[in-house]
Amino acid sequence: MHYPVSYSSCLTLLLLLLSIPATCLSWSAKVVSVTDGDTITVIRDGRQVKIRLYGIDSPEKSQDYGQKARDLTAGLVAGRNVEVEQKDIDRYGRVVGLVKVDNQSLNELIIQNGFAWVYRQYCKEKFCSEWIGSEQTARHQKKGMWSNPVAIPPWEWRASKRGVKQEDFQPEATPPEIIMGEKPKTDSNESWFSKLGKTLTPSNTTKSENSGNNRQFRCDGRTHCSQMTSCEEATFFLKNCSGIKMDGDGDGVPCEKQWCH
Repeated sequence: MHYPVSYSSCLTLLLLLLSIPATCLSWSAKVVSVTDGDTITVIRDGRQVKIRLYGIDSPEKSQDYGQKARDLTAGLVAGRNVEVEQKDIDRYGRVVGLVKVDNQSLNELIIQNGFAWVYRQYCKEKFCSEWIGSEQTARHQKKGMWSNPVAIPPWEWRASKRGVKQEDFQPEATPPEIIMGEKPKTDSNESWFSKLGKTLTPSNTTKSENSGNNRQFRCDGRTHCSQMTSCEEATFFLKNCSGIKMDGDGDGVPCEKQWCH
């Protein structure tokens, strides 16, 4: 005996299907352009889709290292097929997602090569802590933009430079050394990026005249928590350097969210 399917049952089934989040699915696409270090455009089903890489923030194009960040991303994925896992849609209508190339995370490869911060405000997945570790390794190896000890996070640059056109940054003629595969070891060979800012790297023998601290910290223009690498370093800057913006509540403890928990 056959029982007719009721209208309400069909409607319930349809609502259940529509409720399945699209972010659970990955899809293939081909990269057709690279806007900057953390934004690419792909072709999917015959239409262009702009992808904002989840959880990272690269220097803006008009910012120092912005062109190099774009060149790195282009070197990794331009013209290639990738897998996109959609996480969200941002206010500009861009897909926010994780992108894989050769089964590796493009998002993390950019961090490993020293051309992105982990965007801690928005990176909330479990793997974000691993990305922060990759960022710290790149910092210590002075890879990419970390060859400059006063590299400014793009969100701070956007806030301070909004409406002001910075001088165009001229990229080096030498192509970037791109990491693919295993994460770098601390004793790996120095890349051409690392050599870029040697003169800006604090000397191991330099000491501040205003402190008895026998570490190699010195006042070098850094003012924000995002430019520090430890609580000890942040504390030194707060006590000895001017123009510091690392103690918002004025309790004498810097960078309580990032370093001095």
